[in-house]
Amino acid sequence: MTDERGFVFHGRDGERELSIEEVRDLAASGDPDGLYALAMAYLFGWDVDQDEGRGYELLERAVDAGQTEAMTLMVRLYMHGEYDGLTPERAAGYAIEAAEDGIPDAQLFAGIAYRDGVSVDVDYARAASYFRLAANRGNHEARTCLGQMYEEGLGVGKDEEKAYRLYRTAAKGGDVNAMFRAGVCCEFGAGTTADMDAAMEWYSMAAGQGDAFAMERIGVILSESDPPDLEGAFEWFLKAAMEGVPTSMLIVGRCYRSGRGVEKDPEEAAKWIKLAEDNGLEDIPDYLGSLGAILG
Repeated sequence: MTDERGFVFHGRDGERELSIEEVRDLAASGDPDGLYALAMAYLFGWDVDQDEGRGYELLERAVDAGQTEAMTLMVRLYMHGEYDGLTPERAAGYAIEAAEDGIPDAQLFAGIAYRDGVSVDVDYARAASYFRLAANRGNHEARTCLGQMYEEGLGVGKDEEKAYRLYRTAAKGGDVNAMFRAGVCCEFGAGTTADMDAAMEWYSMAAGQGDAFAMERIGVILSESDPPDLEGAFEWFLKAAMEGVPTSMLIVGRCYRSGRGVEKDPEEAAKWIKLAEDNGLEDIPDYLGSLGAILG
């Protein structure tokens, strides 16, 4: 159980703070906000012993009562694999309904639904509009999604400079995907001046937060530096491979086979190459630069 906290409710008379006992009373009366607040209490252990089963039951009742913040939370939990009581169609429907109520996270999810065609027709312009609404409310994940729309010219005019600015802002706000994408922009000069040092800074930030593709890009840059740092590159490729990136699995296997950056080890080489092949990869893609030629 966590320390006691107040539950803040917004009404016509302004904000009021309720105790857990008062929240229980509201929920017992069927009040949608009370149901949602008590659901969060049980889901996250706020002033009660954590009980996810009870929390999900209350969350479902709040959703059935039309509480749009509850809908948003349910969709987020579903998207993170923590709740399996939704179908993609229902998740998209709840997201769109809550987005129309002005909830930034829901606007993000609604944008994703229209971008990816989840239970609705693909509509890039509408997706970008929802992403923009959420981004303007400070949602960094939405900023990153909007940046992708500008980078690719989907639903908006193609504008790589604006995309990079959005990535940079979202990255500074802590969005890991934005850190990686800002790194890509700096590495290849998309929307900004090519700057390998800046790219390494962004990739290092993302890798520090567990982004395996950023780890792989650091490996590529180190392997292609002058002079190349093959040992350092191998360590980063190994980290990415251990996080499940197939291209890095193949690179690690070839490093062990050729003895570049690590001592030759035919058994390790065979293991990693087999893992890459099991993941559908048999050759190093062109986007990884000269690694194919280097590793043979």
